[in-house]
Amino acid sequence: MHKSLAPQTIMVPLTTDRPARLALRAAAQMTRELGSRLILAYVSPEPGQMGQVGFRVESLDQIRDRLEGALGAIIQEEIGDLPHQAVARVDEPAEGIVALAREHGVDLIVLETRPRSLLERVFNPSVSAKVVHHAPCAVLVLPSPTA
Repeated sequence: MHKSLAPQTIMVPLTTDRPARLALRAAAQMTRELGSRLILAYVSPEPGQMGQVGFRVESLDQIRDRLEGALGAIIQEEIGDLPHQAVARVDEPAEGIVALAREHGVDLIVLETRPRSLLERVFNPSVSAKVVHHAPCAVLVLPSPTA
């Protein structure tokens, strides 16, 4: 890849229910080969909604620390000792991912998607579809490995 086209900053959105192993692995490989900066992004729902259903309200640092702790073994397994920055945002997932990409000057977002039925795609667009349509940068969408 021509160096001027190489992404300088790569971001992988993560959640505890979808750890995105393939996205982590792909982003780590690109980061190593291209000398890019790697950002792991954690987006949590609005704290008001969390409070209404009995969850405690967390700060961004608490969200980041909780998710990094929950995903620590997976992150270590997939990216090893590769330096990375962890960022967090309280927002709807797709909007939060796009906002973090803008805030951190991301050149490439690497995320996974799972198979969805036609009805799901029509009535409830996926997070990855929303990100693709609104991201300020290139988006690499990888299919989640089937079980």
